[in-house]
Amino acid sequence: MKKKILAVFAAIPLMFVGWAVAFADGHEEEKSPWVTPVDTFTCSFKDGKDMDDLNDVIADWNEFLDAKGVDDYGAMIMTPNYHGPDTFEFGWLGFWTSQEAMGAGIDMYRAEAASRFDAEFAKVSDCDTHEHWASINVNDPGGAAPDTFVLMFSNCTREDGVEWDELFDRIKKAMDYQTEKGFEKGDWMMWPVFGGGGDPGWEFKWVTSFSNYTNFGKAYQHNANGGGRQAMNEIMGKSLDCDAARVYNARMIRRIPDADAE
Repeated sequence: MKKKILAVFAAIPLMFVGWAVAFADGHEEEKSPWVTPVDTFTCSFKDGKDMDDLNDVIADWNEFLDAKGVDDYGAMIMTPNYHGPDTFEFGWLGFWTSQEAMGAGIDMYRAEAASRFDAEFAKVSDCDTHEHWASINVNDPGGAAPDTFVLMFSNCTREDGVEWDELFDRIKKAMDYQTEKGFEKGDWMMWPVFGGGGDPGWEFKWVTSFSNYTNFGKAYQHNANGGGRQAMNEIMGKSLDCDAARVYNARMIRRIPDADAE
């Protein structure tokens, strides 16, 4: 098994430390961003199995969820493109419309489907992590996700002395700048909640989506040779330290009607 996808938001039940602190100060009179519950798995294929085998199980799983009328859960499969040695063969990222929908969905699955589909997925793959995240959208990509797209993940930490309010103000200015320059992308922040364990050595994940590698390349070109680096350095200053991004090919495998997520 190759390893890890997203290490996540070290939390104590009812006291989600990193995420709660981020929105505790200075946001009392503002509408807090919608927090989307996200689950991730990182997996490898069993010997002799491949994506075609996984797709067969997914098709049966989708048929079951359709029959149950499930309309509050979406999911995607990710495969690594740019990555280091510590990676995985495929990742599963699923999300619900709310935390209440998440709890009800888990109960339904455990009662009516786990004995069947856990065994079916286990015939195809081994998953060495199952983690849960609190995610907020900081830049709306607009519209539903395409069938296939690009996802980037970086581990990020605030620099010493930088308060969350200052960071969010800088992020808003950065997103406004990139929108003005025609960047076609979405951006999210994700904090680890359940399953990670220990201190990951960073505070949150920065996640960026592009509808395709052409838009990815346009953004890269602007940052490299169009003044984007200089502008972002001026806007963000020394407020945030993020590592080199991992880049994944993503494919939607289940959609929420009318919306892919908040």
